[in-house]
Amino acid sequence: MINTKIFLIDPLIIRSLNKSDLRKKILIFLARIYPRYTYLSEIARGVRSDPSNVLGCLKGMGNRYNGNSSLIELGLVEILEKDGYRYYRITDYGNEVAEYIKETYLGGLQ
Repeated sequence: MINTKIFLIDPLIIRSLNKSDLRKKILIFLARIYPRYTYLSEIARGVRSDPSNVLGCLKGMGNRYNGNSSLIELGLVEILEKDGYRYYRITDYGNEVAEYIKETYLGGLQ
């Protein structure tokens, strides 16, 4: 089946995701639970990584995870702050990018 939908992704997003398998895993995990918001520890468990590494991918942290390449800064993930807690959810654009990643890199697998 030929996909007739034209979809353009910012090259900065492709570069950011290609540099980090963890960013890809986080994006796909959040796409799987969409439209639900979730908290950092649940994301870390879902992608089998340390919460500090997940936070670095989401927000950026020091030299290892550049803030300009973070999922939030790229507009792929949004934060909801409520009662002193932070919850994360994939954006609509992030969902489209996640679908592209699944088709392109994972052969349509989730």
